[in-house]
Amino acid sequence: MTFAHFSERIEGLKYLTDRMELSGSRVRRYLMRESFCTHENVLALHFDILQKALDIVKDRSAMTGVMQLRHLFTQVHDIRATLDALRELRVLDEVELFEVKYFSALCRDFSILCNTLGFPYETLQSLQEAFELLDPGGSGTVSFHLYDSYSQSLSDARKLAASIDPEKEPDKWNALCDLITEEELLVRQKLSHALHLMHDVMQENFDRIARLEIWFAKATLAKRYNMVRPQIVPASAPCVLSIEGMVNPVIADTLEPVNKNFQPVSIMLCSGPCLLTGANMSGKTVVLKTLALLQALTQFSFFVPARNASIPLVKEVFLVIGDKQDQYRGLSSFAAEMLELDRIMAKVRKGTKVLVLADEPARTTNPAEGAAILCALVEFLDRYHTMSLISTHYGDLGLSCRKLRVSGFDSKQVKGRLDPLMMNEHMNYSLIEEKGDSVPMEALHIARLLGVDETFIRSAQQYVKNKEK
Repeated sequence: MTFAHFSERIEGLKYLTDRMELSGSRVRRYLMRESFCTHENVLALHFDILQKALDIVKDRSAMTGVMQLRHLFTQVHDIRATLDALRELRVLDEVELFEVKYFSALCRDFSILCNTLGFPYETLQSLQEAFELLDPGGSGTVSFHLYDSYSQSLSDARKLAASIDPEKEPDKWNALCDLITEEELLVRQKLSHALHLMHDVMQENFDRIARLEIWFAKATLAKRYNMVRPQIVPASAPCVLSIEGMVNPVIADTLEPVNKNFQPVSIMLCSGPCLLTGANMSGKTVVLKTLALLQALTQFSFFVPARNASIPLVKEVFLVIGDKQDQYRGLSSFAAEMLELDRIMAKVRKGTKVLVLADEPARTTNPAEGAAILCALVEFLDRYHTMSLISTHYGDLGLSCRKLRVSGFDSKQVKGRLDPLMMNEHMNYSLIEEKGDSVPMEALHIARLLGVDETFIRSAQQYVKNKEK
């Protein structure tokens, strides 16, 4: 599965991509084609590369070099059509020959600059032979035309044509023009054939420059959001996900203009299901989305927005959010959700190692059946030791799995009526172990602080008491 696939399903990936310093759609296409990595050794190498790029980006003494590197990235033209023509041994025109010469010069500049910065990865192969072929006079400039030195016949024809007045000798002029065209074609054929032999090196360099830009874009993103290198949990070790101080960049950026900070959240998950409870607006959904984001970032060779992170690798990440079932358009939320859960269970039965993050499954059906579906899901995930986090409002289910609770609303600092726009200021998003089987009941308390009609609230409280009896 590719980055493009995940960016459609994991909220935050596209957001971060849009904030990466990429020179254009050419490089973005490379990023979208990156594969979800499930190999520890490959990721370890990728993280080494990214760490080196980040060290350079953070180094004040390298600032000028980094700026020059970014400028070079903007100078790389999209020469895919030219490379295809070379591969297919088609005759290049003058514009395409110029593109090859310019690209060859850029490769030299990239090599020099990367060596100066001390970045030993994505090393480019020399295209000096191609440059010299397109610069027969040794001028060193990146401009190009079909030089007289390529062909004596071409040179003679051009000189003769220059001495003729086309109005006085039109026939002779036209004949010379045809001859010049023929000679230029012969030159382009020879040049194209010679460059065809260098196609593979050009293509590889073209790809490496794109990867080079992506590494430095990832590094710049890591610097911007204070991301850290995640530690990969070996497949031979117990499957434990542990993250300290994770931050959701999307929400953090939303809060920053109003001088608010995202409260970092720490969490640990083991094999098997874990229930997450909390009041409305307590941040349960945010926890799920942030976990999915960090897992995806890790396996696409990004650093992650957290203080520390130890993450086991999985084959797939499933984020089941009721209103995000795009692959099942036209179905009700419940039907789409059930089909998605069925797809997940089919993967799990086949032995696929997955991370399941589900936001209040079966909440759109009646409470009795919804609770039953949740219990069956937890039982299934427990049977197959599937690392999962499931948020729910259902209580008193008698489930023996691990439970976490969002600390929730802190009313001690509220004086008088609560301003709805200030509710987040009084939320404690930290996660605590929950030993019981109940769910927080803060809705009516919050409603009272918001100034909702007291008679209405007392009536609702009476219904709660009657149910408890």
